Amino acid sequence: MKFLENFGFCFLLAFLLFACSANPRKSEVIAAIPAEKEEEKAQPAPEPVGATGKTSWEEYKAGMQVFEKDPVSAMRYLDLALNEIYSEQQLDSLKLPEDSVYFSTMPTRIILALETLYPRLINIADLEQTHSMLNDYETFGAFEETPLDSTERETLENDLDSIDLSRFSLPIEINDRVMQEIHFLTVSVRGFTETSLSRKTILDSMIYSKLRERNMPEDLIYLAMIESGFKTSAYSKAKAAGVWQFIPGTGKRYGLSVDFWLDMRRNPVAATDAALNYLADLYEEFGDWYLAMAAYNCGEGRIRKLVKESLAADSSKKVSYWDLTLPRETMLYVPRIIAATIIGHDPEHYSFKVQKQSSIPFDTVTVKDCIPLDKVGGAVGTSSNTIQELNPELIRWCTPPNLKSYTIRVPQGTRGKFLAAYAKMDKTQLVRWHQYKVQKGDNLGSISSQFGLKASDIQATNNLKNTKLKTGQILIIPMPANAALSEKQKKSNGAEKTAPKTDNNAKTYVVRKGDNLGSIARRFGVSSQSLMNWNNLQNNKVAVGQKLYLQDPNKKEAKKNENLAKATPRGASYEVKQGDSLWDIARIHDVTVQQLLEWNPGLEKKIYPGMKIKVGE
Repeated sequence: MKFLENFGFCFLLAFLLFACSANPRKSEVIAAIPAEKEEEKAQPAPEPVGATGKTSWEEYKAGMQVFEKDPVSAMRYLDLALNEIYSEQQLDSLKLPEDSVYFSTMPTRIILALETLYPRLINIADLEQTHSMLNDYETFGAFEETPLDSTERETLENDLDSIDLSRFSLPIEINDRVMQEIHFLTVSVRGFTETSLSRKTILDSMIYSKLRERNMPEDLIYLAMIESGFKTSAYSKAKAAGVWQFIPGTGKRYGLSVDFWLDMRRNPVAATDAALNYLADLYEEFGDWYLAMAAYNCGEGRIRKLVKESLAADSSKKVSYWDLTLPRETMLYVPRIIAATIIGHDPEHYSFKVQKQSSIPFDTVTVKDCIPLDKVGGAVGTSSNTIQELNPELIRWCTPPNLKSYTIRVPQGTRGKFLAAYAKMDKTQLVRWHQYKVQKGDNLGSISSQFGLKASDIQATNNLKNTKLKTGQILIIPMPANAALSEKQKKSNGAEKTAPKTDNNAKTYVVRKGDNLGSIARRFGVSSQSLMNWNNLQNNKVAVGQKLYLQDPNKKEAKKNENLAKATPRGASYEVKQGDSLWDIARIHDVTVQQLLEWNPGLEKKIYPGMKIKVGE
């Protein structure tokens, strides 16, 4: 219990010290943000300059909306808001003054909200779940390192004096910095270390085998531990992903495809090959594993420059990692890998209980069609979450339609069952590419919100070099086959221009002075996206006197949802519709977002039309 409390405090410190990074690979640390009054930090402040139309602002507001009632969900929304800010900042091509204001102020606002929220997560189960959700944003350099006291130092020195250094394949140099990191991994972040060592048992045979094939030090496996804790889903604010935490540029350089459909950095086998090739290249250049590992962390350009400067100062002296002045994260990085190596060779000595884990056994099958993952799961009698776990590189709802074929993994023993079902499938109904004609006033943000996608998704799918659109331009919108189009979307595709049948008794609201779409949505317990869909809005702007539907104006559909809400049988499932959010689904079925997350292991907030989720226990 005590170490979890300490671990929780470390996470709080991590959030307070986190800010957007200028480092090409990782997030860096800033000074702690000045404290505000408690009542000020917990309140959703007025909309800041530049917030209009930004997903991160909507995520932040959603988090503040459930702040009191559901702190775990609030943490999830705020966490997503931080991630969205980074993505939006990378895509910002207009460089408007108001955008600069927004991106400089919102991270602080979100972090202060998290600071206020964290003490509410007093339940240990909540704390563990929060750790799991936030692990992708873990920045080791942000944790407070408690200095070794004299007794701890003496104990460590006695232990390390008895170590047989010949056991290690990496050169092991023990000094104060390494001892400090051993203390850090065994005390400050003990839970992370134990979990990572257990998760290592899933991948270690594969990684060790590849290291032996290349005649590389097997202890390089601990670099992956410090990078990601062996999480295939790990993702950093600098867009580094996977077990080996490649950024997109370096990943592509070493053969890891990253596009709208596929992220091979998340495939542990392919990513391991790429990481070992990269490390081998770095070692060939620098001739020293410590320098190679440092370059892996902060970039070979920086290490190359420092080595050159050091040799210029004294060409007779061999350049050592320990002599270089590096970014704080890199100063900690190599000693931490050494510390993890020492601990990993004898975890029982440090009282770690490593629990052996295993991956799901699988068969492979090649498909030549774009096929939704839920259909793959249904064909073999498992969930789409299981198929996603087996194929972590698939980042959308289906196999990549831009490839002639794709080899997908299915649970062991189900290959024949899948092939039989696959042969009977109507291949023309598996996926749909919607053509959208750009209207006057459209932009990527407004179009993407109509279809529940990100602007970057549409940009990547259409190979757009920038965010500028022309009226009349045709865009390809990827959609699941069973996703319903709104009337506006049908018109944009050349469908019959008939007015939708509406329910004259549907609840409406007339916009008043001071209203915005978000405030109206909160007032009536619906999502902003639903209001946009029901009222065919291109963006989230509304005008005083404007009449808005507060429910689906299609009477039959509204009645269907009403009936669904009245009776949710045990174990019932729900098929996600266009414009739905977890908040909407939870409200319709009179459950909480937290319950949906518990009933659907692995479920993320980013849901998609056609996806089936449990809405009853």
